[in-house]
Amino acid sequence: MGCGNGAFSQLITEKSAPTFLSGIDPSPEQIEFARERGLGSKAAFDVGDAMSLSFSDDAFDLAVMALVIFFLEDPPKGLSEMIRVVRPGGTVANYIWDTVNKGSPSSLISEHLNDMGYQPDSPPNPQVSEMTTLKHLWNSAGTTEITSLPIIVERSFKNIDECWSISSLFPNIQNIVPNLTNKEIDELKGRLEGSLEVNSAGELTQKATANAIKGIVTEP
Repeated sequence: MGCGNGAFSQLITEKSAPTFLSGIDPSPEQIEFARERGLGSKAAFDVGDAMSLSFSDDAFDLAVMALVIFFLEDPPKGLSEMIRVVRPGGTVANYIWDTVNKGSPSSLISEHLNDMGYQPDSPPNPQVSEMTTLKHLWNSAGTTEITSLPIIVERSFKNIDECWSISSLFPNIQNIVPNLTNKEIDELKGRLEGSLEVNSAGELTQKATANAIKGIVTEP
């Protein structure tokens, strides 16, 4: 659910060898990109709504949302739809950047832009990215054998220019970047460089955290 350009779907097909995989996303452009990955006849990608799935009940062994749930207008409804289309004994899973605790890769640049008087976009329901909220959501939905863990990742940049070239592409700040003056960009790059750690290779590094959770669907 929310398959985007199909990157995570490709990992699933390569590492888990599913009998069939179905990916949905509200963006036709993303779906078209996913289809061009050439994942074969066992993968299908279609435009769809995570809160109103077109699949029948008990159609899948597993449903997953990757970096999506805080974009839903009604996260509990999205989870209930996942549960509906997964058979009893199957798994519903999710991982999401921990926006509440500034775990998103875009949190650092967003914080500096805020300090400079700009207001980066935020997802409709950022609170659902926090682990306690996720656990409550999965519990309230009636899933069992719930397990969760934080996933900590690290990205390295050769220099601040490479960091800026990547960070400036974050969707939540793309509408701000064209409005920045050269002086503001230099200031922002300086702020970023001062906030990042330097590893033994002399590269700038940034950590990010995603919260992951899964549960087992029970009989209705």
